[in-house]
Amino acid sequence: MKWCPGLNLLTGNNGSGKTNILEGINIISGWGPLERGTKTASLPTWNSGSNEVQLTGQLEGDNGEIIKVKISDRYSIKFEEKQIRAPELRWKVPVLSFLPNDVAIIESSASYRRRLLDMILALLIPPYAVRLNDYRRGIKQKAIILRRGESTDIINRVLMPLALWIWKMREECILLLSECINNVDFAASSHVDLFLKRGGAGVLESPEDDYLNAISANEERESVIKIPLVGPHRDDLVINVDNCRAASESLSRGYRRRIAIALILAASDGVYRKLGKEPILLLDEVTAELDPEGKEVLFKSLIKRKAQVFAATAEPYAGVFPGSTYDINAGRVEKINEYQ
Repeated sequence: MKWCPGLNLLTGNNGSGKTNILEGINIISGWGPLERGTKTASLPTWNSGSNEVQLTGQLEGDNGEIIKVKISDRYSIKFEEKQIRAPELRWKVPVLSFLPNDVAIIESSASYRRRLLDMILALLIPPYAVRLNDYRRGIKQKAIILRRGESTDIINRVLMPLALWIWKMREECILLLSECINNVDFAASSHVDLFLKRGGAGVLESPEDDYLNAISANEERESVIKIPLVGPHRDDLVINVDNCRAASESLSRGYRRRIAIALILAASDGVYRKLGKEPILLLDEVTAELDPEGKEVLFKSLIKRKAQVFAATAEPYAGVFPGSTYDINAGRVEKINEYQ
């Protein structure tokens, strides 16, 4: 397929293959499967008799660079026939993906709000994903130590510098999102305030003092329930509107959706501000529950950013779509029209 450089709307019934297309683009840009934690071995090879598959893509432009991703037990990525690491590829081809639960980010669990911050930071700061993974491994080790009934003093000291660095990066990311979101048309008239709620902490201003105080305060409880309670793995992104009202409690479902999409657009703007490149946006069912006016405002906002967008929807789109539309049926792609 040769995709339109602007808006690409993928339509079709559920199970027709729309999300597979988004996932292919996500993989070939260095992110892997759309659902976090999905193992590569679970990706289908369509009864080919082989346990590996290769995705190939070419960037449009003077150089026309070719990306090849071979998937078997692990990933092998080549950029112009040279081996490359996923963080390096992400920087060359910035992509942000948003699934239906991400669009419901305001009322969903904190893990989806953390995912938004982590996705942006992994794109902007290549070491972030590695350090976050180190921290997660440390938290798993701490859980094992708690189940054994042993002291966690050493693992707490090991985790502290990682926790403090992740908190610092997330706070800077939230500052960037805060600067961008209130310039997004889709947020309408509401003023949106964002801030980080440190996991199990947030009592003291100094992150180091806050971490140490929270570890001490939760030591007995952790030993009883055998679960680490303090640190970035329990962080939350707090979203307030007008006069510090919690968006999850004070807004209607439709308006919460508008603020969530405004967050997505703010993430795109923030990446462009830092990298000087418009990120490709992968949006799965982003138009669901939007009225015709909301859809029109969304598409206008996307066009203004000059980003390449892949939006998948099971809803038939009525009206003139300002981009190219495709019908997906049983894995086959048919271009319906191309926007001029």
